[in-house]
Amino acid sequence: MAVRVRLGQEEVQVEPGGSAQVIAYIRNEGDQPDHVALEVEGIATEWCAIPIPSFQVAPGEEVQERILIHPPRSTESRAGTYPLLVRARSLENGDSGVAQANLVIRPYSMFALEIHPKRGVASPLYKQVSYELALSNYGNTEQTVQIHASDPEDALAFELERERVALAPGETKEILLHVQPRRLPVLTNPTLFSFTVTARSVEDPLRASSAQAHLERRGLLSPLTLGFLLVLALIGALWYYTRPLPVRIESFIAEPTQITAGETTTLRWEVENAESLVIEPGVGEVNPNLRSVQVKPEATTTYRLIARNRYGEVIREAVVIVQNAPPAPAPVIREFVAEPPKVKRGDAVYLRWKVENATELILSPPGQKLDPATPGFEHRPTRTTEYVLIARNAEGKLAEKRLKVEVVSQAQIVSFTATPEEIKAGESVVLRWEILNAVRAEIDNGVGRVSAQQGEITLTPTQTTTYTLTALDSEGLPAQATVTVKVLPSEAPPPSDGQ
Repeated sequence: MAVRVRLGQEEVQVEPGGSAQVIAYIRNEGDQPDHVALEVEGIATEWCAIPIPSFQVAPGEEVQERILIHPPRSTESRAGTYPLLVRARSLENGDSGVAQANLVIRPYSMFALEIHPKRGVASPLYKQVSYELALSNYGNTEQTVQIHASDPEDALAFELERERVALAPGETKEILLHVQPRRLPVLTNPTLFSFTVTARSVEDPLRASSAQAHLERRGLLSPLTLGFLLVLALIGALWYYTRPLPVRIESFIAEPTQITAGETTTLRWEVENAESLVIEPGVGEVNPNLRSVQVKPEATTTYRLIARNRYGEVIREAVVIVQNAPPAPAPVIREFVAEPPKVKRGDAVYLRWKVENATELILSPPGQKLDPATPGFEHRPTRTTEYVLIARNAEGKLAEKRLKVEVVSQAQIVSFTATPEEIKAGESVVLRWEILNAVRAEIDNGVGRVSAQQGEITLTPTQTTTYTLTALDSEGLPAQATVTVKVLPSEAPPPSDGQ
């Protein structure tokens, strides 16, 4: 074999998101200059990069090349040991050398806990409130998580659907948490309790995630509400006996009072004896029988409710706070594959992807913009092609992945045989072949150029020889087949009678 390769280390360790370097030493053991291509097998193509994938090597020369390993920090980069094969292939004669090392992906753990809703209400009629916990494993190893809930005042009782959860890498599980106040008075003011839910890794107790929520305890009546109702009843009685009836705005609020730019909020009111209602700014006159209206302010706004009747008018204000919208999440290309990864010239390849948080996709070639909802694209490459998929979000942030599809030769070697395959020294053998779609063919070991369709040739090898038939299509892409002729030593002549 004219090309040999060896690696500078037997094991390469790297943490997802980091990078490592493998040094490959390539030697040309032939007597002619060679053009060598360096390839990596056994791991995902996007995990590695070869700064100089092909190079010239003089006879007897040994060159040193770098291979960069960079697995992404994602759940797809599972912890474990992967065989790493480095192949140095001669572009002149097809000879190749292979060296192997072990790629060790180190484990890392990361998970998140979310709780919904952030606020619940319990009362003597509805004693228990259910919250939904969403637990996600963003690491590359399986995690077992212990869940615990507590409140600083010890005023709440908690019941978990499950206290321990096993999560595979990239998995999200939902668990129900039931919360109930330990005491539920009938007559009390609303009281807000905060509680914390903590998820802690069993394997790594220092790794934890927490989420907070609130529970509002209400009675059937609050002293304030009871007092207000008594006063209102007294006012109502006085009002009934002391007409004319003045206009009254009982309440005017925004729900919610704080929104993000682009969202809507609801203005609600309770008005009595109004003959006309006007909301400023932007709304104008509304039907007095209505009790709410939706608005979409662009900035923090103070709304004024003006209620009028023949006896006068009343004005009440409500403030809506508008915050800037959070930045759009960065686009992510989860998957970008070709089916199949090798095709003949003119055949179709289906490019398939999975993309998140993107509003636009660009695939090159052919340099076409695509809808992110499109699951894939069919293309017919005429030569070995590197495809680039770019995902863009609404703010112009980009994510990019590359994929190489190899276009193989149209030439097809139907048969290549030797008859017989085993001879004695001095005997002859017949090589026969049949080829389709080739424009040129040749056999090595001194035979040279032969018919590109079919033919045969008689040879008398002096030693065991492997013949390689190479067929080239119209694009110059090769197809190869080999046959080995075993040459046995001839039998020695029998001794003469005089000996």
